[in-house]
Amino acid sequence: MGLFDFQMDLFGAPKADSEAARDSGISPNCSANGLVRFHYSPLLKKSIRCKGVFLFGHPEVVLPEYMKSADFAPARELAAEWAEHAVRRKTAKNKAITKDLVTRFWAVVDQVLVDRGEKPVESKGRIPPICPLGNYHNLSQVLAAINETYFDGTLSCRITWSNRVGGLSFHSVRKDPITGEDFHLISISRGYDAKNCPFYAVAGVVYHECLHIVVPVETRGGRRIVHGREFRQRERHYIYYDEWIKWHKEVLPSNIRAMRRGKPL
Repeated sequence: MGLFDFQMDLFGAPKADSEAARDSGISPNCSANGLVRFHYSPLLKKSIRCKGVFLFGHPEVVLPEYMKSADFAPARELAAEWAEHAVRRKTAKNKAITKDLVTRFWAVVDQVLVDRGEKPVESKGRIPPICPLGNYHNLSQVLAAINETYFDGTLSCRITWSNRVGGLSFHSVRKDPITGEDFHLISISRGYDAKNCPFYAVAGVVYHECLHIVVPVETRGGRRIVHGREFRQRERHYIYYDEWIKWHKEVLPSNIRAMRRGKPL
């Protein structure tokens, strides 16, 4: 696939929740191992509860009613694991496990809501969900094109629009809330998600951040050099490097100023 060639998967409309749940064999009323029961309350939205034990020492979990959907099956499994630890003795190790599980649970919930086009559950200090679909550019498509064109499709990472108002794009390592494994995440400044941003510009910054994953940081005289010689050389391999740099220097700053003033891009 070339840089500007995209493919769209057309599989028709998604199945209804009840049909998807039936096909997968997953019941919304208990965990996959059948040991933890789920109940749903229309009064809950931003919290979950553990109701002691009901069968052979295993707890019941009360969840917000909207989590009965099949989309939230992975989140329910984390809630079940959290409840199993929540009813145990409150040791330092167990407290750390329950804290990690509840953090991962809400991360999955937020991601499901965002993927469905809904607002995530608001909470201070929580890592924002991954949102690759913007108003003007779909970062998943841009990343796929860059990965295939410049890295032979071997690059493993995820991508999102950044929530930082400052306008910087960056690369970080985050933990997958379901598996607990680390993964590379590229965050792109929303100053690029604008009507005046051509595709070559957003593709340029995505390529730049991809290089941070594959090109190691250099060390000279005890100093870390992030954009070293190899990085700069490979960066110029981007076919529209000069055009991207020109847009980045001349247009992006004005877009960032508009963002800070709350103006639409």
